[in-house]
Amino acid sequence: MTVFDARRRLAAAAAAALALLLGAPASAQILTRITAAPAPVPMAFVPALSAFTGLSAPALSISALTLAPALAPALAAPAAPIPSAVAAAALLRPIPAAAASERPNPLGQLRRALVDWLKPGVAAPDDSAAGAISAYVLDLDGNAFGPGFPTKIILFRKGGNGELAVPTAQFALVEKNIGKDFAYGGVNLKDFELRGDKSFREFFGPKFAADLRYAVENLPASEWQGPSWGAMVRALSDPRLAAQTYVLTARQHTSEQLLDGFRYLQRAGYIRYLPKVENLHGVGGTHRTAERKAELMTEFIDSLQAAPLGEDAGVHAIGFSDDTWANYEKMLDALTGVLRREPGRWSKVKIVLFFTGANDSSRSPVAVVLNAGGTTRPYVPGEPR
Repeated sequence: MTVFDARRRLAAAAAAALALLLGAPASAQILTRITAAPAPVPMAFVPALSAFTGLSAPALSISALTLAPALAPALAAPAAPIPSAVAAAALLRPIPAAAASERPNPLGQLRRALVDWLKPGVAAPDDSAAGAISAYVLDLDGNAFGPGFPTKIILFRKGGNGELAVPTAQFALVEKNIGKDFAYGGVNLKDFELRGDKSFREFFGPKFAADLRYAVENLPASEWQGPSWGAMVRALSDPRLAAQTYVLTARQHTSEQLLDGFRYLQRAGYIRYLPKVENLHGVGGTHRTAERKAELMTEFIDSLQAAPLGEDAGVHAIGFSDDTWANYEKMLDALTGVLRREPGRWSKVKIVLFFTGANDSSRSPVAVVLNAGGTTRPYVPGEPR
């Protein structure tokens, strides 16, 4: 293999990786700018790619002007907003082997684990046998969608009508400090309070689809795509996985209003299949969001346990991801509690829980498998279903 062939293969691999991680439109715009580079400049998209995958940069060099033939298929897609950090034209410079060692990247590893875990159920060999089912249950704000997603939760100044807008991805950290002596956004939260549905007014009506459209068309992908974005896209790129994709969100939109947002993503080319409308659950407004998520998850697992399995089909599998520690902790406590009381209740289901709190600096991302007796073990990427 010549050096040029190696470079072209690396370019094609980069195109495929970016299409998977950022979506075809965004990756195409990045690669368009790379191939248009008139002269060698730093490879600005490498840090972003490393952040998404946890991998170090390849120890090869690429001439920007030789990439076009390899990247032509990807460049046919329409351009879309991309992260400013990766917007510059660039090339890979030679990297000494000693400098290519990987640094710990828990969030990048978690992203890999989420996508690795999401495999379609094993197809039945014929109509008389039942195959295994894979199901994915996810939160939206701060999890599938990132810190810059435009929906806000409104805090009100005590004794008045002054407002402080808090991004949904940050609310889990802010909520426990509302009314306390805590600095946030240039103010002291001791002077602010929540006011019921008035604070969550953007969680109702068609706001979700409108905010999603605004984010896609106006913001860098790094601002509106969250740690479980890649896993969600993976799930909605396969018809079997899409049929078993569930949303549990603190939003209070109707299931149809939530589906409108996914319809937009489908039209924009980010996903191929829609989740079922009956699988989309807005559980906010109950003042017990974490508990309701755990109750619904229990129902989902029970339904999988009841689903038939062929003789060699293995087990069903279900995963849950959330960026709020309270939701993850409640889910873990509730499900392990069931298994301690009834060890055989979910004997045909493998359960994996993911904590994806990218904005919670006090806690690292977590991926665990629940054992039959209510204990847990770390999820290992690549392990059998």
